[in-house]
Amino acid sequence: MSRSKFLVAAALLAVLSMSSTHNVWAVAELLYDNGVETTAYACPFQNEWRAVKFVFSDFSLSGSWKLLTAVFYQSTHEGGSGQPLELHALNSDGSGDLPGSTPVRFTTNNGWNNVDLSGQDIVVSGDFWIAYKWLGQFRSPCLAIDYSAPDGRSFSGSPGSWTVDGTYDYMIRAVIGSLGGGAAVGGFVEPVSRLVVFAPYVALLGVIVAVAVIIWMKPED
Repeated sequence: MSRSKFLVAAALLAVLSMSSTHNVWAVAELLYDNGVETTAYACPFQNEWRAVKFVFSDFSLSGSWKLLTAVFYQSTHEGGSGQPLELHALNSDGSGDLPGSTPVRFTTNNGWNNVDLSGQDIVVSGDFWIAYKWLGQFRSPCLAIDYSAPDGRSFSGSPGSWTVDGTYDYMIRAVIGSLGGGAAVGGFVEPVSRLVVFAPYVALLGVIVAVAVIIWMKPED
């Protein structure tokens, strides 16, 4: 392949790799907790669920957003790292999985746990839930809770049969990316560095550019 043709192919690959972010323009972390774990915590039994419902109006959200990451805080007051959980992204009434979503099984660590959902292409344009199902046989890992100012968005139960836990907020969060609709204004929204979200794509672009430079500098036969 000639150098010019190779560079055209490299440029096309770079564009395709960047477009795979699904045109995410703005990134925000949705939360109801204050980020400070109390000494109390929730330790469900096997096959029990805990969830937080994210209500668009609470954050002045509009338009379509891509669900990028689900986040939860495993209590540091009660150990249990390496325990199995199953993550679900649920529809607006919490009765079933969102279209395009696949439950994710993973093992936990003490403190914040981030579950990458960006590859599933889950789009939300209204209320949704992040729910965790405990798979282990023991009452761990324990989910951290915040008592400071309950918002009534934390639930226990199972899909289609939820009970609100109104005395505290579960430390479960969601990171979303705007697809060009309304931006998050007000509510409990923390900006997230876009560099963190786009880091894999930046790295891929760097590799493509480096290879292109090597090919360009190499004398043609």
